[in-house]
Amino acid sequence: MPRLAPTGRGRRMNRSFTTCEKALMLILAVLLLGCCYYLLVLKPSLDSIAASEAKLSELDSEITIQQAVSAKKTQLEQQIAEVEASGTPQKTLPAYDNTKNEINELNAILADATSYNINFSEADLTDAVVRRVVDISFTCDSYHAAHRVLVSLVNCKYSCLVTDIAITGSGLGQSSSSGKVSASASITFFEKLG
Repeated sequence: MPRLAPTGRGRRMNRSFTTCEKALMLILAVLLLGCCYYLLVLKPSLDSIAASEAKLSELDSEITIQQAVSAKKTQLEQQIAEVEASGTPQKTLPAYDNTKNEINELNAILADATSYNINFSEADLTDAVVRRVVDISFTCDSYHAAHRVLVSLVNCKYSCLVTDIAITGSGLGQSSSSGKVSASASITFFEKLG
């Protein structure tokens, strides 16, 4: 077995690097500095800029929405001012439990009917607004009389919504619409709570 030479623990290595090795070490040092710069400076800056641009885009969207809301509010205020200036009587939301007045109004409107039936449902409270649905059915001597009753219901002085209108009878759709006509509708009256 061959003998190994002593390691020379006390000796220093005095070898100089070649130009190629120096160039490779310089390239590695530049790459290491570039990676450190990218990871510690550039990437956090780019992430911060992207987050700021996303917030800016979100704020622009919010500004656009608020401008649209403001424009719509201004338009509605102008329409309200025009209606108030025209002197047209406005429907107001009556206080809760306006049932007696609503019944009196329905009786007056349905006076032209030969017979009628009124069914009140329970009041429904949502967001300080009370909704009371009233189902009516009535009979008139002619289509024109039934039409007048329905128009009067739509133009009721109390805030309401008339839906589910149905008219049946003989002679409907002809030039002379004489004969008994039955009609029905659903009316939702609105009242404010408090």
